[in-house]
This record gives sequence, structure tokens and C-alpha cells, in this order.
Amino acid sequence: MVTHNHEVPIRLFQDRPEIAADLLARAVGTTIPLYTSAVSESEALTNCDPLELNCDNVAVFRNAFGKPVCAVITEIQRSEDKDKSYTWPMYLTNLRARLKCQAQLLVICTDEPTAKWARQLIKIGPPEFVLRPNVIGPGDLVRLIGGCDTREAVELLILVAATKEEGAGTESIARDLGRRLNELSEPDRKKYTGWAFQLLSTAACEILENEMSLRYEEYLETYAGQLELKGEARGEARGEVRGKAKAVLEMFELRGIEVSDVARERILACTDPEQADRWFTSAFSASTAEEIFD
Repeated sequence: MVTHNHEVPIRLFQDRPEIAADLLARAVGTTIPLYTSAVSESEALTNCDPLELNCDNVAVFRNAFGKPVCAVITEIQRSEDKDKSYTWPMYLTNLRARLKCQAQLLVICTDEPTAKWARQLIKIGPPEFVLRPNVIGPGDLVRLIGGCDTREAVELLILVAATKEEGAGTESIARDLGRRLNELSEPDRKKYTGWAFQLLSTAACEILENEMSLRYEEYLETYAGQLELKGEARGEARGEVRGKAKAVLEMFELRGIEVSDVARERILACTDPEQADRWFTSAFSASTAEEIFD
């Protein structure tokens, strides 16, 4: 099932592919050839019709002449998956053959046990033909933050937030994020804040709002816009409406407005996406939960 904790990190790498090269160099000690541009490309790595292969993200780094010099496949790994020992080597060989350049695998793990599992050598078969994945765990991300500039620190903090199940324990992240987000340009601040709100707990969202002194209109624009992105990522109408209904309840919780059992059931039972949108918009100003039904 698609979750914010999986999708938001992928959006980070899609938005700025250079993150993959930075993390490989700083956390793993692996460098890629000199390049002048980095572009996110299709994550489809299928090489034949019967078998479809799709990774989480592909970043292609090109020289001044537009020729690929390196490609980095990024995977967001939340648990052990025995099939990855077979699909990861295929990802790399297929992409290497397609682009005619070296390919790297970067695995971002959301917990240390998964990171330990992902670091195991994958023995392909012939002598010395092995794959050693480049793996970064939550602890590695935290250690990197201190030496980063503001934008890089914000990106790493969002990745760390994505490692927290259901937004738990993200209050300290919210404080650090709030201070650093204030230093970014307006477009970047809105973009990263929208992603952060999808990952942080309710208490952490309140802390972030206070740290940033967000204007109410700005908060509405950011959160609502990213909610729509979540619906697109899931790609199912029922899941989209369900997500919007939950967002209405989350907004009331964030604002400290009590929701009766009757109102909660009515909101969650909504099947009309336009109705859910209207309720979500009304939830920002309603003084009671029942007001959104008027």
C-alpha cells in the first residue's frame, strides 16, 4: 500500500536528483563521474514484455554533451524483502545496458534492522560477481545533518521523518525543520512544508506551524495541495475520498475541535470526492464539526 512515508522520500529524489549523488558520496563514500546535469527519468526498468520491473526512482547524470555518465537507482526500503536479492541486480544490469554507463544502487532504509539486512552481499553466481548495495539507515541520515547547508538539512530531516511510523516521535524533527525552513525561498518553503505535514504527527505539525509562524492562508494552500498529490499517488477513487475524509478529521484534531461519534461516522462514510473537498475546506474555519454539513 502506498504511504506518505514511502512516497514523500521518492518525491524528494524526483524533485532534486542530485540528492542521490550527495548521499552516496557523504554517507557511503562512493563517488560518481563529473556531470553537468541530473534528471529524474522513468523508473520502469522492464527489459521484456512478460516481466515488469519498476524501482522507486532513477536519476541520470549527464556530462556537458548530454551523454549519461552515471545512473543512480534509489529504493526506499521499509522491511526485508527476499525478492530484492533478485530484482536489484536486474535493475542495475537493465539500466546499465539501456544507458551504456555505470549504474549505482542506493537503498534508503527506514530502520536499522532493515539496513543491516540490505547491506548483505548479493552473490550473483560467477566468482567475485557480487552486488554490495549502498545502504543508508536512519542513523546515517541523522549524522549527516550537521554538516549540511539549509536545503540539504531540510531534505535529510524529511527523510528522517519518513522513517517514523505514523508520525511518532517527530516533535524534535519539527522544531529543527521549522527553524531551517524559515531560511528557504518562498517556493521551496511551501514545497518542503507540504511534504513535512504529510509525515509529522499532529503534535509535531503544531510545533512546525509555531516555529514557522505560518499564515493561515499559506497553511491551507500547502496542506490541501499535497493532499491532492496523495490521492493521485494512490490512483484509486475510493482511496482518495477516504484519505480526504481522514484529512478532515486530522484538521479538526489539529485545531483542537472535538468531533462526535456521529459526525466522525458521517465523514468517514463519504463517497463523493467533491463533497469531501468541500468539507475539507470548511474544516479550516468551522467552529464545530457539525458546521461543515450545513
